[in-house]
Amino acid sequence: MAKKFTILIFPEEGSGRVKRLSFPRFLVPLALGVLVSALGLAGYWFNRYQDVSCELPVLRAHLNQGQRQQAQIQAFAQRLEELKGQMAQLKDFNRRLRAMANLKAIAPKDDPFGVGGREGAANGPGIRLSTTSGERRLQMLQRDLDRLGAESEAELQVQRHLARFLVERRSILAATPSIWPTRGWVTSGFGRRISPFSGKPSFHAGIDISTRVGTPIKAPADGVVTFAGREGGFGLMMAVNHGHGIVTRYAHLSSSKAKVGDKVKRGQVIAAVGNTGRSTGPHLHYEVLLSGVPTNPLYYILD
Repeated sequence: MAKKFTILIFPEEGSGRVKRLSFPRFLVPLALGVLVSALGLAGYWFNRYQDVSCELPVLRAHLNQGQRQQAQIQAFAQRLEELKGQMAQLKDFNRRLRAMANLKAIAPKDDPFGVGGREGAANGPGIRLSTTSGERRLQMLQRDLDRLGAESEAELQVQRHLARFLVERRSILAATPSIWPTRGWVTSGFGRRISPFSGKPSFHAGIDISTRVGTPIKAPADGVVTFAGREGGFGLMMAVNHGHGIVTRYAHLSSSKAKVGDKVKRGQVIAAVGNTGRSTGPHLHYEVLLSGVPTNPLYYILD
């Protein structure tokens, strides 16, 4: 058996001599194997290219859908945060209403949504765990939304209870100082403070609202003027009895617009801000007394 293969290459007539190419016999099957392998690989990658080309529109659609879902989740989360802020405002408003009506705070109820169990519970029959961060985020947002809905319903029940209570006690509501007597900056709050005169701790029985001289002072509730005149360090002062044990006092006035015995209505101008008596600058010293005991006026202001 021949050990070599020889290929003869005949040139065109008159162009040169015959060329001879010889190569070992074993190279023939090797070359055929390489050729078959190359054709097989080319066919495989061509099929893979066809598959990817077919899947590419689907992948793009999934990508676009994921981006849209992410935007929706973001908008949902933002709206949920806004609702939480509104709920906090509603709770604060209800608390102020209850303070104004002298109602006891409602005891906190059990959480309507029980919590417990392992973190990241294992699969079980009929249980499908979230497979993407987006799905887990949606589940968390849905849980927060459910909790917010339960809180909203609870606060709505509180408001209904308050509405019934206040309708039955309109005279108390009319007599409760629920608006700002004047507008300005609260420069000193109710309670313990360092005295601006002695530099020592002292009790401040009201709030100081700083504003310019002559700013109108309005009655925060219906009542009767029981005092209008000068009172020591308070300077020009006025007191209004609103009934039900509630009295308001206004100090350091520049002028009074009502006299003793006058009946006043909520929102009626009764005096003007001044700087009389023992004062470091123009402001209104405003007090609310309940049965003769000073209380924080901010507890009653609703506007």
